[in-house]
Amino acid sequence: MALQTAQRPLGSCGTPTHGSLLLLLLSLGWLPPPGAQAADTGLGFVTPWLQRPTRDPSWQQPELTVVLQRAQRSTKTKVCALSQKACPPERKATVVDENLVFYEEWELEACVDAALLDTQMDRVNAIPFTHQQLEIFRCKLNQFYPQGYPESLIRRLRYFFYAVTPEDIYKWNVTSPEIVKYLLKISEGRRMDAQVAVLIARYLVGGGQMDKATLETLAAFRPTYLCLLSPEQLDSMPHNVVWAAGPQDLDTCRPPQMDALYSKARIAFQNMSGSEYFARIKPYLGGAPTEDLQALSRQNIHMDMATFKKLRTEAVLPLTIAEVQKLLGPNLAGLKAEEGNSPVRDWILRQPQDDLNSLGLGLRGGIPNGYLVLDLSFREALSGGPRLLGPGPGLTVILTLLLAVILN
Repeated sequence: MALQTAQRPLGSCGTPTHGSLLLLLLSLGWLPPPGAQAADTGLGFVTPWLQRPTRDPSWQQPELTVVLQRAQRSTKTKVCALSQKACPPERKATVVDENLVFYEEWELEACVDAALLDTQMDRVNAIPFTHQQLEIFRCKLNQFYPQGYPESLIRRLRYFFYAVTPEDIYKWNVTSPEIVKYLLKISEGRRMDAQVAVLIARYLVGGGQMDKATLETLAAFRPTYLCLLSPEQLDSMPHNVVWAAGPQDLDTCRPPQMDALYSKARIAFQNMSGSEYFARIKPYLGGAPTEDLQALSRQNIHMDMATFKKLRTEAVLPLTIAEVQKLLGPNLAGLKAEEGNSPVRDWILRQPQDDLNSLGLGLRGGIPNGYLVLDLSFREALSGGPRLLGPGPGLTVILTLLLAVILN
């Protein structure tokens, strides 16, 4: 927010003009009616920075249920098209045994009931069925339990867990930590990262808690699950988890999660320096504080605009123009394309327009010459809260007196 310091014309009663009044009211946190137009006050040239939002909506990330739905939608569905042939009476299975290994696929589809598979899952796990045969069993169980396997079956899946898909797990209701630990142990050393991520999501969305032993076991898998964990759970994860994570694993993380992950990554990569350190820490910079960004700007490291866009808005705002120049280096021109988006937009609103002009990028929306920056939390300043950004308490008194004159 800005307040002009140069002398302005007065109205017929010696009070400030409507434009001055609007600036004052905005500085106090009061907004004009929705229908008010900039043209009515002659303030069209300050509209960009009068419209500065008080909260960055990009920080409102999906909750666990939304993450689950996203995982479910992205899963390639396996279509179960079972044969409609009738089972020859002599081939009807009444027990799961080695003879079923020699059944043709259509015979397994027609002659093995899902209820038999359910009750004799231990036998299914003990017999060396092929992948194709296990896929038939999976489809039959899915048709038998269209709403997802019950825990009574999940507890007995053992190696049959290798045959299930993330979409199958999406339908489960997992409430037991013992089941989670058991399935994680079964999955270790196998390429089941997607299944594990959905399993953890299903468990957490039901209110499940993750103890240290479970988190340590979870660290053995590709960390596609990171954004499902709370900051406290992330703090308990082994530091080596950040070595395996990629940018795609962090896409849905909320700011508190990124804070926890950045702190962990900073410790994990502390023995590195220069470009090697930057390459490792880059996916986690969304949790970096201002001080660390300033330190990076002094290391001749050039950040790409995609990474800059993911920085925390409050961490970017205090950066000077010189620090942003050094941080972006040859990528500085990318600011122009992002001048309407956070955090670039919010940073521009804090900079003197003359200084922005010196960059030669045509950036607009900075503070006009002759204006002072005020904090929108001015009402808190009057009650002993955070103070104004600028000249100090003297201006607070002047604005208070001016408001009293206007209201009288």
